[in-house]
Amino acid sequence: MLRSSTGYISGQQISTEFGITRAAIWKHIRDLRKTGYIIDAIPNKGYHLASSPDMLFEEEIHLFLSTRTIGEKIIFHREIDSTNNVAMLLASDGTPHGTVVTSDSQTGGRGRRGREWFSPPGCNLYMSVILRPSVSPVEASQIPVISVIAAVRALEHLNTGLDFQIKWPNDILCRGKKVCGILCEMKSDTDQIQHVVVGIGINVNVTSMHPCISDIATSLKMETDQEYSRTRLSASLLEELEIIYLDWLQERNLKKYMEEWERYSLLIGRNVRIETPSETITGIATRLSEEGALMLKLSSGALRKVYAGDAHIANHR
Repeated sequence: MLRSSTGYISGQQISTEFGITRAAIWKHIRDLRKTGYIIDAIPNKGYHLASSPDMLFEEEIHLFLSTRTIGEKIIFHREIDSTNNVAMLLASDGTPHGTVVTSDSQTGGRGRRGREWFSPPGCNLYMSVILRPSVSPVEASQIPVISVIAAVRALEHLNTGLDFQIKWPNDILCRGKKVCGILCEMKSDTDQIQHVVVGIGINVNVTSMHPCISDIATSLKMETDQEYSRTRLSASLLEELEIIYLDWLQERNLKKYMEEWERYSLLIGRNVRIETPSETITGIATRLSEEGALMLKLSSGALRKVYAGDAHIANHR
C-alpha cells in the first residue's frame, strides 16, 4: 500500500484497509524499518515509503521479475550455511520446480570441489534455483553451461562497460579475476533426474576481498566504483535462466548456444591444462561440444573431450 502511493497515507486509511489498530500499524512500521525500509511518519499526514532495502526478498525481486515458474517462490534467509545446501534439502522434500533460495550472507558458501566462497552480508548475490527437468543425468550435465550463459547475459544487461569471460566449466571472470561462480548439484536415479540445484554467486558491491582470494577475485563495484541493484540483477538472472532453460529442454543439446559460449570463452584457442581427479591433460582448447565437454587438441593431433576438471592456461596457475 505504501509503495503504490506517491504521497503520504494516513493511519486511518491503513487501519480501514487492513482492519487493524493504529498500534498494530505502528508495530508493522517498526518491523519494516528494522528490515531496512525507510518510512517517514508525520503526525496528521501519515506514512510515506522513502526507500526500500536492496535485499533479496521475494517481494523486492518480484517487482522486476516476469517469469512463468522460476522465481515464483523465493525463500530468503538473513544468513545460512549455503543456499545450495538448503535448496538440496528442500528439493528432496518435494519443493516445486523453480523455487529459489536466497541469502544475504553464507557461513559455508562453497564452489566446486568444496572450495569456500567468500560470502559477506549486504553486498553480494547468493542464490540457488531448484530445477526438475525430465532428462537423463548425462543431459543434465549441460545445465552448468546454460546457467553460465544466463549469468553472463544478466551481467551484460547492467551496462557496466566491463568485458566478461567464461572460464570453463563454471566461472565468469572480469579483467582476469573471478566475479561469478556457479555450482550445479543433482540427485538422480540411474536414468532420470530427480532434481538439479543451480547455485550462483556474484560479487556485486563488496569493496574488498578476503586476503586469501584478493589476487584472484573481484567485484562489479571494485571494477567500476559504482553500486548495482542486487534485486534487479537477481530478476534479470532468473529471467535469462528461464528463457534458456525452457529452450534447452526442447533440444537437450547446446548447439544453439555454442557460438555464444565460445564468444565469451577465456580458453578457446589457448594452450590449457585440465586437472582431473585421475590425470592432467594438456592441449589447445578448440571448441565446446554439444554435450558441454571442452574439446582439446592434444600434441598428438588427436581430439579429446573433457567433461570435468579444473582448467588453467598452460604455464599459469
